[in-house]
Amino acid sequence: MGDVLACLRGWHPALALAELRTLLPDAIMTGTGIDRWWRMEGEQASQRHDVLEMSSGLQCFLIDGVVTSTDGLLQADWLERMRAYLLAHPVPGSVAVRAWKQGGKIPSWSLSALAGQLGGLLHDMGRSIDLDAPDHVLALIGDGPSTSLACGWMEGDGQAAFSSGQRRAGERPFFKPVSLDPRLARLAVNLASGPIHRGPVVDPMTGTGGFLIEASLSGRPCIGLDIHSEMVQGATMNLAWAHDDDVPSESSVKRGDATRLEDALPEAWIGKVAGFVLDPPYGRNSHGSMQADQLLEAAMTSAHTVACPDAGFVLILPMHPMTPHPMTSLPLDSNINLLNGEWKELLATVERCGWTPLSVHAERVHRSLSRLILHAKYAPQD
Repeated sequence: MGDVLACLRGWHPALALAELRTLLPDAIMTGTGIDRWWRMEGEQASQRHDVLEMSSGLQCFLIDGVVTSTDGLLQADWLERMRAYLLAHPVPGSVAVRAWKQGGKIPSWSLSALAGQLGGLLHDMGRSIDLDAPDHVLALIGDGPSTSLACGWMEGDGQAAFSSGQRRAGERPFFKPVSLDPRLARLAVNLASGPIHRGPVVDPMTGTGGFLIEASLSGRPCIGLDIHSEMVQGATMNLAWAHDDDVPSESSVKRGDATRLEDALPEAWIGKVAGFVLDPPYGRNSHGSMQADQLLEAAMTSAHTVACPDAGFVLILPMHPMTPHPMTSLPLDSNINLLNGEWKELLATVERCGWTPLSVHAERVHRSLSRLILHAKYAPQD
């Protein structure tokens, strides 16, 4: 196997990297100095295939991928390098070249012109060019902020956006304005649960079922719970809609109490749940007189009692707007201004419930609201 370059999407590279590391826990990842491009080793081709099928933040893999800075480089010299590269890394069958940019253009470098020149090189080498259905695609990616080019034989389709447009929250039969975007819901499921084989996913307060939809579409056994019958009925409708009325047998919505998960889950799932995803509905009275902080603590404590030793937990909470940090995670000691409660108290609660915080990220919703995404792992208790 050749060198593998993982190329992340531009939406939130820091979250995408956290997702990739969780989905490929045994892979060794090395930075290239460019936020969206990471070298990998130690993973298998079958594992990469699984990740490409389910990931929200990954754009593609480049096999034998090379990264080149264009600073001070003549385009003729780059083309010579690529001629040597293509000779050193041949692939069988028909080929095509595909180019795209991320983060803006590279001054004085035209990706479309470069792609045409690469196609010319392949033609001159006697390769069969098939623009419609090639056996292999040579990807050329330009990164504007770093003025660098990545090139390599592509695994994946390289789509520039997570293909969730057909199931946007507003298109579902049961919709609430607070519903998460599918790309964040899918990423949260992956971040919490890890590799596909690790175990089932539970959403203790499923609401309209966004997490559940993404977990089931990615092939994970999953259950969404809600204490309100209206939400159970609505999430059930949404799950059926997402699957064209052919819902997998291991995906379901149930009426249940987030603070007593052991009573709601199948007995075979106790101690086996791999991931928990929670976007608490602070806008409505979820559990009678129970306060939001009490509800969260009870739900996280209950999750710990049914989790497997490798389980993860992703908690999403509203926060006051802050400067976007799409390229890096936030330090755990950051000055985070939650909409409800205090950040330091929340961290203490998470740890008290048996979870170790790993990383925290911020996503902008609109000018007056951001979301906090907290990723934690199971911690054994005495």
